[in-house]
Amino acid sequence: MRSYRIALLMLLSLFVLSCKKDKDETTPEFDKNQLLTNYGTNLIVPTYERLDESVYLLEVKVNDFISVSNQSNLLALRSQFLSTYEAWQSCSFMHFGPSDNYTLKQVFNTYPVDTSLINTNISSGTYVLGAASNTVAIGLPALDFLLFPNKDLAIALSRINGVNSVNKKQYIKNVVLQLKAAITSTLSSWRTGHLSTFISSNGNSQGSSLSEIVNAINLDFEKFTRDGKIGIPLGVRSLGTPIPSKTEAFYSKYSLVLFKESIQQLKQYFNGESSSNIGLDDYLNHLNDNNRTARLSTRINSQFDIIIQKANLITNPISIAVISEQANVQKLYDELQKIIVLLKVDLSSALSILITYQDNDGD
Repeated sequence: MRSYRIALLMLLSLFVLSCKKDKDETTPEFDKNQLLTNYGTNLIVPTYERLDESVYLLEVKVNDFISVSNQSNLLALRSQFLSTYEAWQSCSFMHFGPSDNYTLKQVFNTYPVDTSLINTNISSGTYVLGAASNTVAIGLPALDFLLFPNKDLAIALSRINGVNSVNKKQYIKNVVLQLKAAITSTLSSWRTGHLSTFISSNGNSQGSSLSEIVNAINLDFEKFTRDGKIGIPLGVRSLGTPIPSKTEAFYSKYSLVLFKESIQQLKQYFNGESSSNIGLDDYLNHLNDNNRTARLSTRINSQFDIIIQKANLITNPISIAVISEQANVQKLYDELQKIIVLLKVDLSSALSILITYQDNDGD
């Protein structure tokens, strides 16, 4: 009887091994080349193209305003500025490769700006916007300060046309020209060689395209979305004391709209939403992550939705809400904390991606 049982166990073991072998042989590898093709060709390059077009239109509106500095042209310039700021939101989490090489994030969206430095540059008329010292005096935040000296259109026009108006308008133009040069160079680099390099680097190791995508998403979300857009203005880095002036788009009061746009765009990017529609969610689903009650991709998408729901409860610009609606902003921040774990720990672990940047601020 004992010999019979041993023989039966051996047969069962051979059967299980045979089934596992058959499964391994018939289950195809996830096509990361197709994933990267979708990201590079249908998401990244078109996103930079939209930003490039938006900056071009911004330059047109600046020239129109300089030519005829009236309320109508200022209104049109402000409108295009806000459209460009929205377009930037979908580029912020793509900071790798050419974007990193041409310091696109620093050029476009370093805030808060140093208003004293901006005014000094304008007064002197002598400055080098590309100098490291001027990083806090350029980009969309500088335009935010210069185009919105007052929310009221008539008062704002009067101030722009006031003291140092010629130098002020030239500074606005030079800031836009710097934006144009940075995005044009980034887009050209993607078109003329980096796209093929990006698609061919289809491993999971450090320096691979997948690693760059995941690390860029996490760094941008942790430092520039959770902290920059919400946490720092709320006071999480200042012992609970809110700092409204450190809000994105502080002068135009456009911060909440930009925050919502950034979350919506990141969610679409995560899901690879395009004509091919192959994203990180599909890669996770292929790996059949069922460690909890819901797939990781489902949990991440659900958390994005919760974040939007919490943001929709806020009725004022973030710079005002951190004072008047502090409880709602805190709840939003708490939900941002939750998705950090999903993206930085669960996502990177599931895809075998090493997080390579250093966060010295704590979680």
